[in-house]
Amino acid sequence: MILETHGEVCRLGYLRLIVGAAKTESHTRQVSPGFIAAVLEESLKKLEEGHQLGQDIIGLIRSSVAARNYVSFAAELGLIDRQTQRLGENGIVYAFTRSISPIDAYLKGETKLSLLDLISLKPVDKVFFTWLLLTQDYLILPGIIRWAIEHEAFARIDAMNYVMEELYPQALASLLTAAGKKARGEILSKIEMAKRFREERLKYATKALWIRSSLYAKYRHVVPPRLEWLVDLGILNRFRRGRYTVSEQILSHKEVMAKALTYPPSRLRENIFSMLAPLFIPYTGRPSREALNRELVQTFHTMSAWLGGPVKVSLLEMAVCMRLLENNQIATPTMVRDTINKLSILYPDKIYLAPGPDENLYLTKISLGPKEIAQ
Repeated sequence: MILETHGEVCRLGYLRLIVGAAKTESHTRQVSPGFIAAVLEESLKKLEEGHQLGQDIIGLIRSSVAARNYVSFAAELGLIDRQTQRLGENGIVYAFTRSISPIDAYLKGETKLSLLDLISLKPVDKVFFTWLLLTQDYLILPGIIRWAIEHEAFARIDAMNYVMEELYPQALASLLTAAGKKARGEILSKIEMAKRFREERLKYATKALWIRSSLYAKYRHVVPPRLEWLVDLGILNRFRRGRYTVSEQILSHKEVMAKALTYPPSRLRENIFSMLAPLFIPYTGRPSREALNRELVQTFHTMSAWLGGPVKVSLLEMAVCMRLLENNQIATPTMVRDTINKLSILYPDKIYLAPGPDENLYLTKISLGPKEIAQ
């Protein structure tokens, strides 16, 4: 779960580069966060030699500190795992989409990319990162989207005031229900402080004094990055410095978006494909049984080879759905799970499921031929 971040962590495209840097030749190899940050920084230095972009773009990595902050953000999103020093589960899902291929090729020196190529998200990337951010930032980001849709156009300062003085205290209060005794005291203290944010802000006589205050710095670290994430996702457009509008694509489907945001994070695995993906990729259809079977088999073998063994079914489901989406086909994780179950009944000697040491279900083997896949 994300609550506070760094003001400079604004461009989601860098996360693709982090996943690419963390994806080693096999799952057994470890890569430290410091190494990933160094790879990120060095690869961007090489890029800048021939691909300068406007200096007014918000959130570009221009220092080692910024690179490390982006790596920390990737860890918060489950793209990398600081403890194991490997890809996190969400990183594994994205690492086996076809969208990562240009990043892999760039890091290997096999192709050249512009800075715009790196920081821009394709429609499938937008679906993936929308799911990830709504799941991990469920206490704040959905509220920002709802508020933005209600206003349609707004100034950044108004969004900052709303989030910090209304949403942020509510988010802290939500944390209390699951907090332990020690954490509870700390959260209660933060809530009391947050309740006074508006009062403290209004004490500053001028805007100049306010933006130089330590409290404004807190506002700046929490809200502007989230607005820029929504720009990268195509949910908001930024026009002129510090002003935003909701994109036409979202406004024309605001009822769908509003409904999707009413569900708990656990439902987003399904709803991101069934409800939200068509907003980002309008021309999609349902895959045939054969197409789903084929993608399931191909994705399993690719992931199993890298992992060196069984694949957690929940990860496989998301990876298959993402790869189908890259072919303009929408399936949900439940559809993939149903397919696995049906195939295991039809071909019990060719597809094996087993519980893992973490009590999750793993797929250990699929050996279906063209005839079985086509059925």
